[in-house]
Amino acid sequence: MDRRHGNLENKILNALWKMEENDQFLIDVSNVQAEINSTRQKWAYTTVKTVLDRLVEKNHIQRIKQGKKYYYRSATSRINAGDTALKKVVKQYFNNDIEEMIKAANKILEEVLVIA
Repeated sequence: MDRRHGNLENKILNALWKMEENDQFLIDVSNVQAEINSTRQKWAYTTVKTVLDRLVEKNHIQRIKQGKKYYYRSATSRINAGDTALKKVVKQYFNNDIEEMIKAANKILEEVLVIA
C-alpha cells in the first residue's frame, strides 16, 4: 500500500473516533467523506469506501448492515489503538526497551519546546 493510503486509513479512523465521540452512531461512507474532505483535499466516495473496506478486512472497524445500507464503527477505542501502536513502536524500533523509547520521546519534546 502506498503511503497516501496509509495516511488515509489513519485519517478515516480518526474521523470515525471523532464522530463516535460526538455520539454519532450511524456512520456511512458519505459521513466519513464529509468529515475528511477539506478545501485542500477532496476524497472520492469510491476511495473512501475502498479504504473503509480495507479497514474492515484488517479488523480495525466493523461494518453493520441495516436495511440496504452499510454503517461503520471503530472496532477499538482511540486509546486502545494508541496503546497497540506504541507497543509496536517499542518492539520494532527500540528492541522492546521502553527506557530507550522514553529517552527518544524526551529528546523530541526538548526539540519541540526549543522551536516553540
